[in-house]
Amino acid sequence: MKHLFILNAYAGKKNRVDELKEKIGKLSLDGECIVEVTKAHGDAKNIVNKYVSETDDFVRVYACGGDGTANEAMCGMIGFDNCALGVIPVGTGNDFVKSFDFSMEDFLDLEKMSQGDTTTIDLLECGGHYAINTISVGYDCAVAKYAQKIKRFPLMTGPAAYKVSLVYCLFSKRKHSFKPYADGELIKIPEGYKTQMLCIAGNGKYYGGGFKATPLAELQDGNIDFLSIPTVSVLEFAKFLGMFTRGEHIGNEKAPFIVHKKCKELQIRDDKSIDIGLDGEIFNMKDPVITVKPMALKVILPTQKVTMHEKEKVCL
Repeated sequence: MKHLFILNAYAGKKNRVDELKEKIGKLSLDGECIVEVTKAHGDAKNIVNKYVSETDDFVRVYACGGDGTANEAMCGMIGFDNCALGVIPVGTGNDFVKSFDFSMEDFLDLEKMSQGDTTTIDLLECGGHYAINTISVGYDCAVAKYAQKIKRFPLMTGPAAYKVSLVYCLFSKRKHSFKPYADGELIKIPEGYKTQMLCIAGNGKYYGGGFKATPLAELQDGNIDFLSIPTVSVLEFAKFLGMFTRGEHIGNEKAPFIVHKKCKELQIRDDKSIDIGLDGEIFNMKDPVITVKPMALKVILPTQKVTMHEKEKVCL
């Protein structure tokens, strides 16, 4: 067995590579321990793919970063059965792990993760690309894209850039002409509205740094959890935001414009190509088709067997 730790020095608010290396060095691991630090976008995928493709051993991959690092590591595992993904959430949003019945501290506990059991979850696929958590189009996808642009400016850290982009796009990127089809059926815009604001295909429950957008999503049900919101006014959006954050919007009489359903396939049609976000990674596609891949990824969950009384705690 191999334990492969992928460290993203740029995840989160500070560089935690040295801290992570120290904690990893204290672990009692059954098998070879390998630590790799990413240097550029795409490194995590390439590193993971190299290790899982060149060995018959089982490789436990620990993606130490945010949801982007987890997505990259997962993409490097596609097509291989000799591996499982563990997520050490030291990034900014860390939305994926929130869908499990464990605390954030459990996932940050390297001892618990290194001894954790594996389970299998669904993935979402679109145009040959994969998402472990969510796929989205419309307003929130525009927010993610614009945030990447303004990160280049001084003082625009990840959270600051996202907040500025959130406000900017609220006034400029709310109206979209795409039409979603769930299992071949057109999802009509609710009466009284003319355009779409956003659509989400959820595998997990959370996205965008803590919004419980698809609270009924299950990682092992073989379904896409589809949610759409028409173009509401800025005032309506402001009133709606709290319940959207808490996951109280589906079936809520205060948000009758919400459309939600479970499906196996979701197509987004438009006269032009559109931006689509897979776990925050933006691609431009024409009429993208999203499908669910049931039980396609092994993931590592924290063990409940390790306690502070049994051995020294190795937690971030």
